[in-house]
Amino acid sequence: MLIAVPSDAPGGLDSTISEHFGHCGAFTIVSVANGEIGEVSILENSGHEQGGCMAPVHLLKQEGVEILLAGGMGQRPLSGFQQVGIAVHFKEDARSVSEAVALFLKGGCPPFGETQTCGGGGGGCGGHHHEAIQREPIEGVADIRDGRIVTLDFELTDSGGTLFDSSTRVGPMRYLHGAGQLLPALEGALTGLEKGEQKSVEVPCAEAFGERDDSRIVEVPRAQLPPGATIGMMVSAQDPTGQQIPLTVIHLDETTARLDANHPLAGRDVVFNVTVAEVENATAEEIAHGHMH
Repeated sequence: MLIAVPSDAPGGLDSTISEHFGHCGAFTIVSVANGEIGEVSILENSGHEQGGCMAPVHLLKQEGVEILLAGGMGQRPLSGFQQVGIAVHFKEDARSVSEAVALFLKGGCPPFGETQTCGGGGGGCGGHHHEAIQREPIEGVADIRDGRIVTLDFELTDSGGTLFDSSTRVGPMRYLHGAGQLLPALEGALTGLEKGEQKSVEVPCAEAFGERDDSRIVEVPRAQLPPGATIGMMVSAQDPTGQQIPLTVIHLDETTARLDANHPLAGRDVVFNVTVAEVENATAEEIAHGHMH
């Protein structure tokens, strides 16, 4: 049995569990047989850059993961894990990877339910029982600037208005401003906004997900894909540096598969319609780590 746990970098049994799987530095993958921990490996999280919040779902499925122990997760990826047969369990009060795995093996870590799913405008993980982070109140104007945690309600469309993603589907976008977690053009446009303000940010494809590049479409033997692969499914490959590259299956026949390494929105101008739901001070630890906890 393979168990995956979203972890702060660099990953490993002693690493702290990342409170939201999509923003973790790595996935620690633990092999368990007869109730005993065996081999431990670390898988870098390619994040939402390609494939949105479903990219980690397909990445972990390809690695053969059967169980995910997590703290926070939106409804869309939770449904995705359920659809591909990965059981998601709540880590309860475990703080490290080893604590979570040991708790699960002892019969703890209940399955995720509605009360453990992130969502709503409050920016939290509804029903999670982990300790709330104590944040210093903002003195002066509570606007978006470096070193602040921002919660956004959003819609992502192309220039023609076709909807690709939204906070209604996946929950609010929550990030550390100034840490490079958003497209630079979007992050720059948000600077200075205050809670309750709305903005429409148009991002040309060159500053969004790039132009389409047909040289990034490759053919591989179908046998290299996971069993049950379908058109539209995301898989991953590893480049010579060890970086995980998300790929979309765009064609299948009996012997070959065609895979596209372009981002699904490559070649498109995109529009982010955002509403600032919350602006908070980040903790010193979050600023040092470069991501929110």
